[in-house]
Amino acid sequence: MDRRALECFETVARLGSVSAAATAMSVTQPAVSKQISRLETELAVRLFHRTPAGMMTTAAGQILLELGEDVLSRFERAEGIIRSRFRGIPSFRVACPHSTADILVSFMAARDAPIVDLEILLASELDGVLNREVDMAVSSLTPPSHRAQLAVATIPVLVQGQPRSNAPFGTALQVDLESLKDEWVIVPRSGVQIVVTRAMAGFDAPLMIREASTGTIAQALAANGHGYALVTEPARFGLQSLPAYAQDKPLEIVQHASWDANHYASDELRRLARDLRQWMTDEWEWRQRKQPNGQHPE
Repeated sequence: MDRRALECFETVARLGSVSAAATAMSVTQPAVSKQISRLETELAVRLFHRTPAGMMTTAAGQILLELGEDVLSRFERAEGIIRSRFRGIPSFRVACPHSTADILVSFMAARDAPIVDLEILLASELDGVLNREVDMAVSSLTPPSHRAQLAVATIPVLVQGQPRSNAPFGTALQVDLESLKDEWVIVPRSGVQIVVTRAMAGFDAPLMIREASTGTIAQALAANGHGYALVTEPARFGLQSLPAYAQDKPLEIVQHASWDANHYASDELRRLARDLRQWMTDEWEWRQRKQPNGQHPE
């Protein structure tokens, strides 16, 4: 059983037909059929039911599909290590939320980091792809304890809103969240939401929370007067920004990098995480500083 046969099998199983698989792989239909027949002969089982509706995996085919995806992923990882170590070609795929992507893109440009692509997902989805599509996850959610991991940055949560006379900005240096109890606050579904929920446990009354998928969406809503955004992103859309506090303590989230402890390139991934941590320490703080009119440096 070789890699090409597995790739043909996986593509047919995913697309449901030999012709579609041949088109996707830029080969002829007979070439795909030959690989499938060879694989079935080697394993001495039928992998597909050939039906008028298309190719449907048998029970044996379904098991091979699940195992084959892992084998192909390991092939890709092994190739990535060789390219990274001996040819200097970026090889790692990193999964992260939308807000973290902005940070990682800047890191990639500044350090020529060995990252070949970013997979943008919700923070809650990241750990689920570590064993398959990607090599590392970076987000504000704490990774499971069985993951290799490194805290790469501590980032303040910011209160952002429209400039107006009754807003809690002006000469203030911070905003206590309890002072917003009569206002809508817009919170992205990320580590920010977890930090805010924990902070509210000590409040006399809970905040009026409106959820958003990302910090950028929260900012857009705040820019149109729908509440105050609680985010980690630099202010935009003309918003003003101040650090968020609760019970005299700043609200902060910790960004973590995590990866499979048994990854072929675990040492290289740890070095990548350390480099990201160093860059975040040296270069990223200026983006969080309050600027006139809520703008950040260009």
